[in-house]
Amino acid sequence: MSSPNERSIFLEAIDSPTPQQRNDYLDSVCGDNAALRASVEALLAAHDRPSNPLDTPLGKGMCDLPTLTAIDQPSKSTEHVGMKIGSYRLMEQIGEGGFGLVFVAQQERPVKRLVALKIVKPGTGTKEVIARFEAERQAVAMMDHPNIAQVFDAGVTEDARPYFVMELVRGVPITEFCDNHQLNIVERLSLFTDVCSAVQHAHQKGVIHRDIKPSNVMVTLHDDKPVVKVIDFGVAKAIGQTLTDKTIYTRFFSMIGTPLYMSPEQAEMSGLDVDTRSDIYSLGVMLYELLTSTTPFDRERLDSAGYDEMRRIIREEEPPKPSTRLTTMGDRLSTVSVSRHTEPTRLTSTVKGDLDWIVMKSLEKDRRRRYESAAAMAGDIRHYLNQEPISARPPSRSYRIRKFARRNRVPLITASLVAVTMIIGMVTSLWQMSAAIDERDKKDRALQQAVQAKNEATAARREIEQFAERLTSANLLVASGQAHADAEKWPEARQDYADAIEMQPSYYLPWIQRAQFFIRLKLWNEAAADFKKGLDLGAPTDSPQWWGVPALFQLTGKQQAYDKLIATDLDRIQSDTETPRWSALRDLVISSEPSSSISFDQLANHAETWLAQASTPPGRRGGGGRPPDRRSPRNSPADDDDRMGGRRDAPDGRGFGPPGPPPFDSSRQTRDPFRGPPSGDFLPREVCLYVTGLTHLRANDFASAVDRLREASEDPNWPGGDIVHAPLAIALHQSGQADEALQALSKADDALSHWGQQLRDQPTRSIDIPWFDLVEAIVLHREATVLLTGNAPAENFELDQMRQTSLDLITP
Repeated sequence: MSSPNERSIFLEAIDSPTPQQRNDYLDSVCGDNAALRASVEALLAAHDRPSNPLDTPLGKGMCDLPTLTAIDQPSKSTEHVGMKIGSYRLMEQIGEGGFGLVFVAQQERPVKRLVALKIVKPGTGTKEVIARFEAERQAVAMMDHPNIAQVFDAGVTEDARPYFVMELVRGVPITEFCDNHQLNIVERLSLFTDVCSAVQHAHQKGVIHRDIKPSNVMVTLHDDKPVVKVIDFGVAKAIGQTLTDKTIYTRFFSMIGTPLYMSPEQAEMSGLDVDTRSDIYSLGVMLYELLTSTTPFDRERLDSAGYDEMRRIIREEEPPKPSTRLTTMGDRLSTVSVSRHTEPTRLTSTVKGDLDWIVMKSLEKDRRRRYESAAAMAGDIRHYLNQEPISARPPSRSYRIRKFARRNRVPLITASLVAVTMIIGMVTSLWQMSAAIDERDKKDRALQQAVQAKNEATAARREIEQFAERLTSANLLVASGQAHADAEKWPEARQDYADAIEMQPSYYLPWIQRAQFFIRLKLWNEAAADFKKGLDLGAPTDSPQWWGVPALFQLTGKQQAYDKLIATDLDRIQSDTETPRWSALRDLVISSEPSSSISFDQLANHAETWLAQASTPPGRRGGGGRPPDRRSPRNSPADDDDRMGGRRDAPDGRGFGPPGPPPFDSSRQTRDPFRGPPSGDFLPREVCLYVTGLTHLRANDFASAVDRLREASEDPNWPGGDIVHAPLAIALHQSGQADEALQALSKADDALSHWGQQLRDQPTRSIDIPWFDLVEAIVLHREATVLLTGNAPAENFELDQMRQTSLDLITP
């Protein structure tokens, strides 16, 4: 109230029994003082509104009340039931706000449904009112969240009043819904997290609600499930963007919001801008009410307080904790507990602690100490529900000390001076004693360090000796395993390798040797697992033992091990592109899903360059220098060892001998004529053509791939020629030659079946191709089958039988 006269006149006028008597009284006391008369009439108009002003947003501050505007004038609605606005027919009025009226309306086109239609009140069409109404319309239209009432349409009436149409929410305020259904604390918190989610969505869209309270948070039932709907963005404020092209001018002394749920910065009415943390405060008030059935500040006290006193309470007074408020309710606590489906003592103990801190963090006067977002507040509530630590913590000790120091500055300064004087004297005395103690401690530490160093050296020497003993034992067991394998004592060999690994599990050699043992028995999965372990232990991969292992990793699905292994091959090729490295190149083109660091176009160019440098060798290894046209037929058993590239040496490089320098042959006193220079590796031209064809296939140059693969398959004396069929089927299919592709795939099926029949009963026997060619053929056949037929290839009976035979061999 601006003056005692104004207050006393207002209080006397509200007691007048009739409007006529009230006007006569005002005429007699106000006389010619028009300003006093207008101020009192504005107070009376606000008093006569049906809702409690503490629950109604303040469109303007009470300091403006002496100047009555169109908003404050009582108006009579020109809308009525049955009236049409656009394609909507008004059914009933369901609400009235500061600026607008809300109706249930029947939409008649393009669909028929019940909606809520909000329109500016007639007679209140000031620029400020229309601007705020359009701001609300734009704010709600920006939302797209299941917990925010959806906007369907908007327009302007014939008398230039804006309206908008939104989802009809038939619900009740969240506090009323929770009390009516006796929801417990957990259920209330679950609903409240949905409210936080909706508010977070609004903040992300750049809109601050500024009037969050239970009457603006409705709860309705969808299939017996409560659903929260946030409504009424009538006092929303855009964050960093313009909601409407009309200017909304908030007067310097205006206060937007509902006092009971208003943040201190809203009540401040200063130059401090209101941001999203104001909504966090309002959410905290609503959570306080959900827990205790009352607001942080007593409704009756704010109702009876003057305007400035109300603002002071909101800005300065600290509300009690929710649990403290519950303990002061007396008999009313029983009623509150019943509505929360719990006992009074149980309710107080539940709220006390984490929930107290969550609420009080959101109600901090200093907005910097509140939750930074609604999502953070919801996250803390979820942590509480999940019995996890919450981020809201009691104020730190340093914070409490600073607050205490501000209240007791003079006594603290005096006490501090005295304490400093005493401390200086004590420190001087203690320093001398400390120096002597430090000198003694240094000598003790030096002695302890010397003893510890001696003990560590002894332990290290003992550990090295034990390691050397275990290493020697492991090597002996590996040698024993190899001897047993050569004697075809398979169970004994397997046990030796297992004992060697158990003896020294961090030593890669036993793992690699056992992998070779499993390879000999065609046990692919077991071999791949041991190779991977050896790779992880740091085994060098530039030895013949690793030929074909990339294909084995592809067959058994060990993609990470494959990527790690081919990274070394790629480095070798990129470090020296002039030297042919066919084996490394072949490893890189096995997979249909290679590493992104591989450029197949560059690899294809390297292959063509190396192929141009290669020359057809005059003879073949292991064949006694026979001319090519006199070699044995491909399927001749007598030539098995010869076609394996000489099995008496190390395993060959994909069918025709290993890459790199060959073993020395004392019978010929010369290098194998098929071998290239020691700096690189060289394979027969047919194999080089095959690898080149694979590089073109992976580079998606399918025509070149078909040419090179067919050229490679034209040599009838190449033992591994049948492995060409699967990649050739892929290249033909990708080139649009479907019939020829199916024919090639059929040949690949026959070859795989043939090799499986050879190994079914004797997995350790020699066949037409080495093991790694067989593994690669299986991998490429699987890829071709999936591409051409859309299905994975059927299980190969012969290979399954081969595996079972091998398992029987190593079983004691």
